[in-house]
Amino acid sequence: MKKLLGIVVLGLMFCSDVYAYVLDKCFFIEVGHGDEKYIVKSFDEQTTLDEKSYTIDLKTGIITRFTILKDEWLETLKKENPDTRAQKFNNQTYKITFANDRVVKGSNSGLSIPPIEDTNEITIDLEKNTVSGRTVTRNTVTGREFVFDDWKYIVQCNKSNSANNDIASSGSGFFINNKGYFITNYHVVDGCTQSKITFKEESIDAELIATDQNLDLALLRAKIKPKGFLNLSNDPPEKLQKIYVAGYPFGKGLSDDLKFTQGIISAVKGYADNSNQIQIDAAINSGNSGGPIVDDNGNLVAVAVSGLDKSASEGIGFGIKASSVRNFLDVNDIDYSTPGILNFGMNANKLNNLLEKSTVYTFCN
Repeated sequence: MKKLLGIVVLGLMFCSDVYAYVLDKCFFIEVGHGDEKYIVKSFDEQTTLDEKSYTIDLKTGIITRFTILKDEWLETLKKENPDTRAQKFNNQTYKITFANDRVVKGSNSGLSIPPIEDTNEITIDLEKNTVSGRTVTRNTVTGREFVFDDWKYIVQCNKSNSANNDIASSGSGFFINNKGYFITNYHVVDGCTQSKITFKEESIDAELIATDQNLDLALLRAKIKPKGFLNLSNDPPEKLQKIYVAGYPFGKGLSDDLKFTQGIISAVKGYADNSNQIQIDAAINSGNSGGPIVDDNGNLVAVAVSGLDKSASEGIGFGIKASSVRNFLDVNDIDYSTPGILNFGMNANKLNNLLEKSTVYTFCN
């Protein structure tokens, strides 16, 4: 699975657009009460009476567990209790609380009998294709929490993906010269078989030239000559400086039109005091990754990279400083341009025209 890199607890969410990831044909391999465990070694040996699948949707931040009760189990339930509300098909949703390239965690509210509240937690291991669950109980009066482990389980799944048995990733990018070189985020192209861009409504293959995982930058080249590219600002970013963000939030699911947001630079350091980043208040969403953040003159100030989970914050996004982009290009001996001595400013039409010509939709399989 593509690296999600940045969904951390309470929500640093990297803004590449990654479609739903599916684990299906799931069955219990370990269930237990307290210290007692029942082990199932293979699917053929499994004696559980339901089948499960899990869908991880990073756009909505939701994990959905879909369960099918086997007919014999459903009939038994109805015989034992004619008033049962058990159904053959049912689902349960969990809000994603943490994710990286290996683990996705989710939780939802369980039973609540004041002052006791339960939270059901699941952990999905994407490398082993397993799902484990537990319940955390909290006393709302004392604030004390403890793990309720009288019932716990591990589920083994097969893996299937939503599109051509591979996860598709998309984001944004921008040209830095007229030779077809463009910048995006490393996490947008990490693990891609073939990177592509949409140029003049056509899909064009792009060659990966260089990456910097620490900065989260990637340099690619498409064999085209763009009509526009961005100058990289030489000026250090300043608080309250007005900025514009261009990109393709939510891929082309929303529309194939380039989209803009505007705001200011809120801080000249990023998440966890990262001095390679700035913080902005302009909206950035899934799919904005790798898109340009520019000033009034259309000069690159930063590269959109991430934002805090909007359920826990509002108006907190991050960009990689133009100075870091320049260093990245210098190390890789790539030509780029900086603004001239005289800047006459741009009106809205000129700025729109520049960004339309220089910003591209970036995707891969």
